[in-house]
Amino acid sequence: MRQAVTLFAVCVFASGIASAQYKKSSPSATPMTVGGTPTPEQALAKVRRITEAETNRLFMNGSAVIVDVRSNAQYQLGHIRGAVNIPGSQLVTRIKELPPGKTIVTYCA
Repeated sequence: MRQAVTLFAVCVFASGIASAQYKKSSPSATPMTVGGTPTPEQALAKVRRITEAETNRLFMNGSAVIVDVRSNAQYQLGHIRGAVNIPGSQLVTRIKELPPGKTIVTYCA
């Protein structure tokens, strides 16, 4: 489980993309790239990092979804129990598969 905490920190970029999909920008927000898509730096700056304990609490009370952003082959070798597999390369196109209103916690190895 300790490795999972490290994995959360490593994959904050992927969760930045996920959270950026749900947020609407305000007129006074930092300028975005053409088409309103945030740059990776902008998305990463908005990512909230959480502890293993907070992840467990959110997951156990049903208010979070854990997403393994590794390839399906890597996921099959082992993953956090209850985690959903959406490879990072597919995250943007499959974001609607995740339940709205829940905290999305991503991890990779």
